[in-house]
Amino acid sequence: MPIHESDMNMGEPKHILKTNIRRKPENGKDEQLKFRQSDASIVVKKQGNSCGAKGRTTMQRNFRDTAAGLRAGTPLTTKLESITSLVKRNPQIKFTSLAHMLREDFLLLCFEELKQDRVPGIDGITVETYGNGKKERIANLVERLKTNNYKPLPVKRTYIPKANGSKRPLGIPTVEDKLVQMGIKKILEAIYEPIFSKTSFGFRPNLGCHDALDKLRIEIMFRPVESIVDMDIRKFFDTVNHGWMIKALKMKIADSRMLSLITRILKSGVMEEGEIRDTTAGTPQGGVLSPLLANVYLHYILDMWFGRDIKSKARGYCELIRYADDFVACFANGKDAEEFGVELKKRLAKYGLSIAEDKSRIIKFGKKSWQKAQRTKEKLQTFDFLGFTHCCGKSRKGNFSLIQQTSRKKYAQKIKDIRQWLRQEVRKPRELQEGIVKRINQKLSGHYQYYGRCGNYRMISNFYQKVRKMFYKILNSRSDRKSYTWVAYEKMLKYNPLILPKICVKTRNYTS
Repeated sequence: MPIHESDMNMGEPKHILKTNIRRKPENGKDEQLKFRQSDASIVVKKQGNSCGAKGRTTMQRNFRDTAAGLRAGTPLTTKLESITSLVKRNPQIKFTSLAHMLREDFLLLCFEELKQDRVPGIDGITVETYGNGKKERIANLVERLKTNNYKPLPVKRTYIPKANGSKRPLGIPTVEDKLVQMGIKKILEAIYEPIFSKTSFGFRPNLGCHDALDKLRIEIMFRPVESIVDMDIRKFFDTVNHGWMIKALKMKIADSRMLSLITRILKSGVMEEGEIRDTTAGTPQGGVLSPLLANVYLHYILDMWFGRDIKSKARGYCELIRYADDFVACFANGKDAEEFGVELKKRLAKYGLSIAEDKSRIIKFGKKSWQKAQRTKEKLQTFDFLGFTHCCGKSRKGNFSLIQQTSRKKYAQKIKDIRQWLRQEVRKPRELQEGIVKRINQKLSGHYQYYGRCGNYRMISNFYQKVRKMFYKILNSRSDRKSYTWVAYEKMLKYNPLILPKICVKTRNYTS
């Protein structure tokens, strides 16, 4: 499919250039301006990221088309901050020299952020092993990056079960490839974070699932929302078109070396059951860089399109809340919601994506819809988003309220996972079983930290009671003879208590 620049033009705002104000001429000549001008003659030199006008024309206060060259001795954190500042000042800016930032000191800092307890890639080298002699290894890596001899290895394919019984494919890169991806990720974050939509929350610094849930709550409770478009992109990470991905990156990056490096990562291949397969589409889940690339892709084909085309044509209020490839669209007008559903399918098809029909719905939802359902004794539909089922209900005072409860599918999957884990734990030798209550508490704490939102106490309390009874049954299943009576079990828990359920996440009023 041919790729044209107009296809990726998402209507970014044009920057208003500032012009320099000259003083009145003295003796028939312009007085020399002090701003960015030297007394010495100007010599035109080739600069890294400098594509501004040359000679005396550089005195104008116009923003450059691309970032100025940064000195080699500047700390990388300062360089990243400079890039972010340039993007904020001029959203149209393009960067022509980025690959040189993958230096030894930068990659050493990136290495410290790699998690130690991860499964190794196809080369079998763990983070701990790579850390032995890391300076020499990283020096060799940087040399290969400079000479264009770096070639990422295929990712190791593994699968994790999903709540619906299917399996989600994961790609595990090698430590060295993770290191390069981490460096690229930091550079791209500095470029794209300032321009990402305020309603995009997935895999972004200082943002998370609860920010998206809070934003959705505000939209439904305090905006004139009557309809919800709940759609799911089918196998998004497996079907991302590489050509369109590079086209999206070219909107901000003009560095051929950096683009070539990202292309190599996308096309590095997959090893499954000892066989290497080429990757012609998709970006592997499990890669350090994949979530950011997904955000860049959807920023142009979904977020900006929604703001430019859908909002401008809508009859009433509308908003899109997105977390990675999961999104929900809120509409005040039902016809707008239906038209959006039709246009969305066309839009995604153009960029090689499709909608999962079995997971996509347009439902009546919101304050007015709930009030109408109360009068007609109808029951409104619910929808799931980020592990929570969202329902229309009422507060203690009888007013409309959005209820966010643990999704039944997620609840069932969590119970299944902890049951399997407990069975494995109690089969271990006695000396390895010590501290099992502490490990259970870690799992309970993690569950409360995520699902312990206001209004969801009943579900996390049910989870606690289920785990408590399950632990008792599994302890007694180790032999034909009971290990504990219920009284003895209660006494044991008195000295080794399980963490009681508690609300850990208070609902926040999100400000956009």
